[in-house]
Amino acid sequence: MINNMGKQIIKQPNGKYCIFSSIVDNVTHYDMSADDIIEEWVNDAKNDIIEKVKGIVSKLENNEKPYLQSTHSYEDVLKLIKEIHGKKESNKVKSLIELSAFHK
Repeated sequence: MINNMGKQIIKQPNGKYCIFSSIVDNVTHYDMSADDIIEEWVNDAKNDIIEKVKGIVSKLENNEKPYLQSTHSYEDVLKLIKEIHGKKESNKVKSLIELSAFHK
């Protein structure tokens, strides 16, 4: 979920909207429509997601653990799927992943 904490949509006297930030205690955007705000917040969310994914991938590439509780390896995931869903499902997932790598 996008973190819009500290941001508040305010209706302007002209019927448009501005964004007030309690972080900087000032208006950061003005004369916006609802669609403008949606586009701005979608871009913010996209940038947050991009940074999170890049951070996780970077840690995995450096053999670091990106997750606080547990970071599963490929083999761990297949074993877990086998325990929960059975050998057939585990083999199916393994085949899908390994076949897709073969076709690239």
